[in-house]
Amino acid sequence: MEIKERIIIKAKELFFRYGVKSVTMDDIANELGISKKTIYLHFEDKDDIVFQLFQREMKEDKCEWEELHNSSKNVIDRMVKSMEVIKQAFAEVNPSTLFDIKKYHPRSWNIFQEHKEKFILESIKRDLIEGIEQGLFRAEIKIDILARMRLEQIEMGFDPSSFSISKFTIVEVQLELLDHFIRGVLTEKGTKIYNEYQQKQTSNEKTSKR
Repeated sequence: MEIKERIIIKAKELFFRYGVKSVTMDDIANELGISKKTIYLHFEDKDDIVFQLFQREMKEDKCEWEELHNSSKNVIDRMVKSMEVIKQAFAEVNPSTLFDIKKYHPRSWNIFQEHKEKFILESIKRDLIEGIEQGLFRAEIKIDILARMRLEQIEMGFDPSSFSISKFTIVEVQLELLDHFIRGVLTEKGTKIYNEYQQKQTSNEKTSKR
C-alpha cells in the first residue's frame, strides 16, 4: 500500500474516532510511525488531508449505494439493507466529526453539500417514486418535500446539540429517524412487508448472538 493511501486511511480512523479538530498532524504521524515531513510530501496540511479524504468517501458512498440499489428486490428490501450499512458505517464515528468539518473545513463541507444535493437527494426521490410504483408507498405523498425532509434528518442526526452524545449514539438516532420516515410513507401492503423484514432481521440478530 502506498504511503499516501496509508495516511488517508489512518487519518480517517482518527478523525472518525476522536473528531477532526482534536487530531493533529503529529497524531497522524505518530500513529503511522513516520515523520510529519513525510506527510507534507503528500499533503499541504490537515485541511488537504480532510479534503482528499472526503473526495474519496463521496466516491465510495456513491458506489456503495448504487450497488445496494441494483442488488435489492424492492425499495423496502433496500431500505432495510441500508440500516445494516448505517450500523457498520457509524458504529464508531464521533458525533462531532461532521460538525468539525462544517466549522473548520469549508472546502470539504462543500463537497458534502454537493453530494447531498446531487446524489443523496436524487436517490431518495428515486426510492420514493419506485416505492409508489411498487404499491409499497402511498401515492399521495409529496415526493420533493419528503425527500428534502429525509435529507435534513440525516444531517440533523449528527448534531450533538440536537441529540446529546451522553444520551444517544449516532447509530440509534439515524436508525430511529429512518424507521420513522419509512413508516410514514408505507401503504398497508408496504407496512406488512416492512414488518416481515424487521421480524426476520430481529430473528437473525438473536440467532447470531447465541
